Amino acid sequence: MGDVATQAALTISTADQNTVAALKTAGLKVVVVLVTGRPMLLPQSLIDNADAIFEAWLPGSEGDGVADVLFGDYKPTGKLPHFWPATWAQIPINDGDPTYSPLYAYGFGPTYP
Repeated sequence: MGDVATQAALTISTADQNTVAALKTAGLKVVVVLVTGRPMLLPQSLIDNADAIFEAWLPGSEGDGVADVLFGDYKPTGKLPHFWPATWAQIPINDGDPTYSPLYAYGFGPTYP
């Protein structure tokens, strides 16, 4: 049914975190592309090593659209449609919860001219 019962299921793998760190250490620009159906728990080390984080929200057959944005053919226009939790303890997260302090708030995202 898509329910996730463990923190590990929502956490970026150690191998992926190490890859991002190695690419950054090599002096490369690093864009992390998440192809997911729900927010993932993003470790601070991954955030620190990424020049950008792009959520593709299960693009299906529209992967070309993701590539168009990544390669600069189109400017991204989307904003985060909900709150992005900072920790497992916040799931589910809702505005007004005692633990409400999202990693990224509703509507987060850059604006492009």
